[in-house]
Amino acid sequence: MTGIEQFQGARLFRNLSLIECADAATLAEVLAGPAGRHVVRRLSDTVVVVDHTQVEQILKALRKAGYTPRVSGEGRQ
Repeated sequence: MTGIEQFQGARLFRNLSLIECADAATLAEVLAGPAGRHVVRRLSDTVVVVDHTQVEQILKALRKAGYTPRVSGEGRQ
């Protein structure tokens, strides 16, 4: 049985962290830096799943690179 066959029903993801960029070029630039080490899976040209245990490290790396990420979740929008 393949992974796809195992998940024909609904999926629930706990502790899911994403990086979403406005365009593919920006995401490529972000992933070329330290944040790229924490990618778990690419969902699209502009979205990747990252290791949720490394969110603070990823935020520090993004800010150091000059990005101002908007953080959503846990009461923040």
